[in-house]
Amino acid sequence: MNTKNKISTIVFSVYILLSFYVFGGGIVNSLVAYRTWRAVGANEFPEFHQIDSALIIPLFVIFFFLSFIPQILMFWFRPMIISRWLVWSALFFNLITLVSTITIQIPIQVELDKRLSLELIEKLISTDFIYRRIPMFLLAIINFIMLYKVVKHSNNKPNPSE
Repeated sequence: MNTKNKISTIVFSVYILLSFYVFGGGIVNSLVAYRTWRAVGANEFPEFHQIDSALIIPLFVIFFFLSFIPQILMFWFRPMIISRWLVWSALFFNLITLVSTITIQIPIQVELDKRLSLELIEKLISTDFIYRRIPMFLLAIINFIMLYKVVKHSNNKPNPSE
C-alpha cells in the first residue's frame, strides 16, 4: 500500500467516524432534546438553555466543524472506489446544514438563551427538520454509499491473512 492509499484510508475512516457521530448526536438533539424544552418552566428555562448550549458546543458542535477537515481532504485523499461526485454531494449537504445553522438556528438559540418561547421552540424544531435533519439524512445516505463501496471493493480482494 503506497503512502497516498494509507492517507486516503485514514482520512476516509476519520470522516466516517465523525460523520456517524455528528449524525447520531444531531438526531438525538433534534428528536429528543428540543422537544423536552417545552416542559421546562419559564423561570428556569434561560439558565437551563444556557447550560444545554454550553454542553452542546464541546460535545457536538466542535465535532461537526471537525468533520469538514477530512471531508475536504477527501477531494485529494479518498479510496479510489469513491467518486469525486460523491464527495461533492456530501459536502453540499453538509454546507446546507452549516448555512442553516448559522443563519436560522443560532439566531433562534440566542433568543432562547434570554427567555422561554414555545413559538421559537416550534420554529426551531420545524426549521431544524427541513434545513438540517433532511440534509443530514441525505448526507448519511451518501456516506453509507461511500462506505458500502469501500467495503464491497475490499471484499473483492484476497484476504492477506488466509
